[in-house]
Amino acid sequence: MHIEKFKLNGIVYLRLAESYSTMVNGVSKQKKRSLYHIGPLHRYDDGDPNYLERLRQSFRQGNPLIAELEPYVQMNRNTVSIEFDRSSEEQTTADIKNIGYFLVDALFDALGISSVLTLHKSRKKIPYDLVGLTKLLVIGRTLSPASKISTYENKDNYLMPVTESTDWHEIYKCLDELDKKSEAIQKRMNQKLTGPTGKRGEITYYDVTNYFFEIEQNDADAFDEHGVLIKKGLRKKGVCKNNRKTPIVQMGMFLDEHGIPVSYHLFPGNTLDQATLRPAMKKTIDQYNLKKIIIVADRGLTSNKNLAHIKDQAHGYVFSKSIKKCAKLERTWVLDQEGYSSNKEGSFKVKSKIVTKKIKDENGKEVEVKEKVICYWSKKFYMRELKENESFLATLQKYIDQPSSIKSEKGKLKKFIDETAVDGETGEILNPRTLRSINMAKAQEFNDLMGYYMIVTSEIDRPDEEIIDTYRGLTRIEDSFRIIKSDLKARPIYVSLEEHINAHFLVCFIALVMMRLIQNKIVEATGASTKSAFDWEAGLSAKRIQTALKEYSAIEIPQGHFLTTKATEDLKTITRALGIEKDLRIPTLSELKQYRFDIRKKLIT
Repeated sequence: MHIEKFKLNGIVYLRLAESYSTMVNGVSKQKKRSLYHIGPLHRYDDGDPNYLERLRQSFRQGNPLIAELEPYVQMNRNTVSIEFDRSSEEQTTADIKNIGYFLVDALFDALGISSVLTLHKSRKKIPYDLVGLTKLLVIGRTLSPASKISTYENKDNYLMPVTESTDWHEIYKCLDELDKKSEAIQKRMNQKLTGPTGKRGEITYYDVTNYFFEIEQNDADAFDEHGVLIKKGLRKKGVCKNNRKTPIVQMGMFLDEHGIPVSYHLFPGNTLDQATLRPAMKKTIDQYNLKKIIIVADRGLTSNKNLAHIKDQAHGYVFSKSIKKCAKLERTWVLDQEGYSSNKEGSFKVKSKIVTKKIKDENGKEVEVKEKVICYWSKKFYMRELKENESFLATLQKYIDQPSSIKSEKGKLKKFIDETAVDGETGEILNPRTLRSINMAKAQEFNDLMGYYMIVTSEIDRPDEEIIDTYRGLTRIEDSFRIIKSDLKARPIYVSLEEHINAHFLVCFIALVMMRLIQNKIVEATGASTKSAFDWEAGLSAKRIQTALKEYSAIEIPQGHFLTTKATEDLKTITRALGIEKDLRIPTLSELKQYRFDIRKKLIT
């Protein structure tokens, strides 16, 4: 194998090619075939001299500068001896085909997605391959995230055809139908995941994130002829977690207690996080006929309206609460050491109390809520906060020692600065900015409160430690958002119609569910837990799963055989956990088809 360049329409491209011998009329002829289209040279050239030569050398040495070439390194090293008739005109195609997609393909059908779309296609008499195109989008998003067009262009990279489509325009028709069937697909997936019991547990995690778009203007709202708002535009400017000023879309997501996504909901970008919970909760509960759930969320979702709504619907909650924003009396209770119970090492302590309070619901009606307030201190969290605030604390100490050096009152520092307008000794009227000092009481309290956390819950009869463990599981949804954004590359979003945006996130959601299912199986097989994101990672990270499946490929060699890439340890971990481990050395096409069938048989019940 070697890397060569060629020109097309004036643009220099790179490709991975291979020379081979073939017999033509009894004469050996040298020929060349393309194995992999890398792309335009300018996309990869780092600007340093002799880039192409350095790229070639790195490939020969087994550490290519272009990550996409890594699967071919092993193939370049592998050799196989096979007897065949050289007088035959049979030629080796040498096309490298992915076989890691077998697993994603089987999970797609196991989750019932194919059946939903097959029925929809039949009822609506859709002429194109709706199921195959959707499967292609999900496989592409899971293994090699790219634009919809790029995913379509790479449809022949798989050993067996994923879709029968021959027109890339059908991708966008497919997105239109996915938007229509989004709720039905999510519902069917949940039916498959609940199993015979019909339950996924009562603990449900909820959080909100957002995604920015490379556009300048908000999507327009829709009004009827009387000027009444019909529908808000989806992409709106709001508080972006990436600190972007462009329009965003809000995504709310529910996870079950095993860390498997339940549902997602999209909201206009200017929707407050707190305001997403009630409609998302109602939609999910109604859709899946949930009897009682306990919502676990962080303090950004905590509001009296949300608490009142949850209690009114006879559900429960476990929410974190900002101690620094509590009333002074509450902060005093936190710092009062009476009532705390500690572990032997002194690295953790906890206390709780049951309170009854009156709050107003979304209609302004006053309701009474009884809840448990849990406060705990962790040395681990204290040390983390200390490190995070190291720079600020140094600045604060500087101003305590030298009040005259205070020049700014921006950001976090502002609330610690007192301004005096009258000189207490002379009675002279002063410009407030000329006499500033640090409020020592506030500064001391800031230091004292580091490492303390507060949780409020409706589950007053459950032990404190159980509630704390339940809340800590929230890290799994944060990790899920990270997977969607980084490993599944939900951004940039190459579509603009609202229907297509929703379909795009549906594809990302399906891919995430698959990742979590695989991770869950690995965790079960290893005997670990899934209480935190770190436990997931200890099993196998989403990135490693993605890489293992992406790199698992086969290349056709003479006489109907294939040379497969050597199964990595990560791939073995995956297949072993799913009970589909098989040592494929130089299989025939029939053996590969049987392997695919075995995977489907194992996963589709």
